Amino acid sequence: MERLKALEKAAILLVAITIIGTIGYMLIEHQNFLNALYMVIITITTIGYGETFTLGTGGEIFTIFLIVAGVGTVGYTLVSGVEFMLENSLTGLMGRRKMRKDIENMIGHYILCGYGRVGQHIAEDLKDAEASFVIIEKDPAAAERAQQKGFLVIKADATNEESLREAGIEKARGLVTALSSDAENLYITLTARELCPHLFIVSRCDVEESESKLRRAGADRVISPHSIGGRRMAAMLLKPMVWDYLDLVTKGQYIQFNIENLEWRIDDMEIQPNSYLDGKTIEEAKIYSISGALVLAVKKRGMNFDTKPTKDTHLDAGDCIIAIGTVEQLAKLEEVATSRTWLQGGRYT
Repeated sequence: MERLKALEKAAILLVAITIIGTIGYMLIEHQNFLNALYMVIITITTIGYGETFTLGTGGEIFTIFLIVAGVGTVGYTLVSGVEFMLENSLTGLMGRRKMRKDIENMIGHYILCGYGRVGQHIAEDLKDAEASFVIIEKDPAAAERAQQKGFLVIKADATNEESLREAGIEKARGLVTALSSDAENLYITLTARELCPHLFIVSRCDVEESESKLRRAGADRVISPHSIGGRRMAAMLLKPMVWDYLDLVTKGQYIQFNIENLEWRIDDMEIQPNSYLDGKTIEEAKIYSISGALVLAVKKRGMNFDTKPTKDTHLDAGDCIIAIGTVEQLAKLEEVATSRTWLQGGRYT
């Protein structure tokens, strides 16, 4: 920033001297604008082509002052320009190297393709969830905005296979393509599915007819912002209290309860093999007693959600639990879903 300010000051000073010199020759030597400007340029740059017109005494004195002020200003401007370019080049190079190293070390991260109006909201939610992610954005202005937010950004076209590889798609957990073009979203989805068959892909869809194509291309979920926004507005109009509650539990807003601020969230977690929950029923596992979280639904592989799980519902490795609770309660539930053994006193091994 300091180098840029110095360069701006030097450029303003150089322009001012050029204007003053041109007006001076026009008034003192009665020359036209082009001759006066040409004389100023060859004087302050010390090119030395010779005088374009005969100088009088006043013109000679004026030229002396112009040389002293102009030559120094030109030199200062050139030095400031070189320093600015070198500093930005080195900073940019080091920044790119650090970014590539950070991405190479990422495992189980998310890839966000597009940082437009939809992509910005996705990035903020990923940040709030403390998820590691990288953004691919080809628009320089949008990429710059993302970088100013502190996000990892690859300035490239997300439809390019090499851009997805650079983002570490082979090690990524999921990808969301949020571009405004359904055709580009389709191409990214198809390419991503080919590069990484196990990747979870969420794709944006603006035209309803594109949904089936995106699913055939490999998208696990297809979201239409316009459709969801319209339906939610209608539902909020009809059932405002219901949506206020859903906003509360899904966005982590705060409620007042017993003079304590409790942050309620809904989260999902997968039961790992040989974990404490593996092979037990909900009653046997004592989930609520241990964690304080409440199980809302259970999804077994290849089956639909069981939205009314009972105390006799059996839990196995690979099952997915949907639960509600505070951040701490959900963290405890995830711990018992992944830990091998729960011991008395709340210790895990």
